Amino acid sequence: MEALKIGLVGVGRRGSGVYLPIISKMKDDLRLVAVCDIREEAAEMWGKRYGVPCFTDVEEMIKKAKPDLLAIVITPKNNHIPALIATEYGVSYLVETPIHPDLKTADRMIEAAREKGVKIEVAENYYRAPMERIKRAMILAGVFGRVLVAYNDFKGHGYHGVSLIRSYIGFEKEIKRVIGVGRSYKVQRHVYRGQEREDESWQHAVIEFEDGSLGIFNFTSLSYGSPLRWHNSTKFYGERGMCVGDEAAILDEKGERRPIKIERRTSVVEGVEVIDALIADTDPPVVWENPLRRYPLREWEISVASELKSIADAVREGTEPEYGPINGRIDQEVALAISKSCSRGGEPIELPLEA
Repeated sequence: MEALKIGLVGVGRRGSGVYLPIISKMKDDLRLVAVCDIREEAAEMWGKRYGVPCFTDVEEMIKKAKPDLLAIVITPKNNHIPALIATEYGVSYLVETPIHPDLKTADRMIEAAREKGVKIEVAENYYRAPMERIKRAMILAGVFGRVLVAYNDFKGHGYHGVSLIRSYIGFEKEIKRVIGVGRSYKVQRHVYRGQEREDESWQHAVIEFEDGSLGIFNFTSLSYGSPLRWHNSTKFYGERGMCVGDEAAILDEKGERRPIKIERRTSVVEGVEVIDALIADTDPPVVWENPLRRYPLREWEISVASELKSIADAVREGTEPEYGPINGRIDQEVALAISKSCSRGGEPIELPLEA
């Protein structure tokens, strides 16, 4: 298998600190050929560090470096700029979330890619975490029966939280309506992300699916590091069992609760302990095998590496990416509907929204 040539657009904190190290580990799948950033000094520094040409112009990078695909890791409101340039040159791409904050612009990106035969993958990484993979594998295997209600308690804001809920209910299930409520509160003064805070804003929403299943979305502005809100989690309730965080249980044939144990199998690759597989002791066992276990990837790196492999495989094999732009658009659409309902005092918002 020949490694595909990849160009990185955006060498900010996430591009340089997450994508570049991971790309460099995926030697069988990817070969970095260029970096691009509007900040010439940053592009030069990271290009030199990784031994590849640097650019400040995406079109010039595509013409000279001739990448097979791009990873676009920039401010989301600007995603369409390099994306549409890449599309004109027939270059497929992975784009960081959300696909675009504006649905009309997202639709432009999707339609342009469709016309040119370009593949788009959206870097939605929460459901790609290994423990989420084994939970979803058990859901798809019918271990819990139909999932009736799924919660996300500030494990991922907006589109991330919506995506996790959808991963439990079913990505294929349409969403009919969203009802949201927003609240603001005073809290004990404390330091959050380097600043003193004494206020907190919440979003709560009920997401109604076509089959009657419900998603419950909760998010606080003090997520992601406040010592006041130290624990986030997800949970789902099915016909035969439930899962809170990573603890799952079902009823046995006697109607008694039977916890499900998850076995972790690991190996060491280039000095890094790598997950080989997660195995649930169900009957029959449900197994998630790490398709990237040959690479020295830490657990937190697997999600991003999976996104990169998804777009690489789509380009190489002419298939569709695992998640794709439509799923990414739905996540953002629902996130916008939640905000709209909250701003209107809990008014139900029907989907689809007008772009």
